[in-house]
Amino acid sequence: MTKRQVVFLLLLLTVLELYKLAQASDTSLDRSEKKYLFSDTIKLNWYKATEFCRSRGMFLMSIRNTAEREAVINFLESTGYPKTHDKFMLWMSANDLGEEGEFHWASTGERVNYSNWSDKEPNDYKSGEDCVVLAYWKKGGSKHHYKFNDTPCTRDYQFICETL
Repeated sequence: MTKRQVVFLLLLLTVLELYKLAQASDTSLDRSEKKYLFSDTIKLNWYKATEFCRSRGMFLMSIRNTAEREAVINFLESTGYPKTHDKFMLWMSANDLGEEGEFHWASTGERVNYSNWSDKEPNDYKSGEDCVVLAYWKKGGSKHHYKFNDTPCTRDYQFICETL
């Protein structure tokens, strides 16, 4: 193989990798220091979603206050996704894998102090709900829009990655 062919092959492989990344990263947004990445086409379990984000130098999202929640809601609404889907759940980095009932953000190690749980949550239903999603149920009314819910880590959901 000639030097020119090797260079061409490397360029082709680079373009293919960028194409794959673009396909897996449907939507992203910069908000001040943070960058968000959301894909409406990929559903993974919590562990795989964490790996996906980390492989891109990012973390599963953390919503530590009302301003961060509003930024995520505005971002999602800017994609049009909530207008075309009545219900969805998005993985966040929160979990109580270390100790039942003690939720921490895997991205920072901080305890979850912002209370945005759905009614009667977290409930560790059937002793198997250790990871947290941001849940949206259009038909449930505004009290069910963008609330936290604990769920089994092995279920496949969409997710948002973020930079810290």
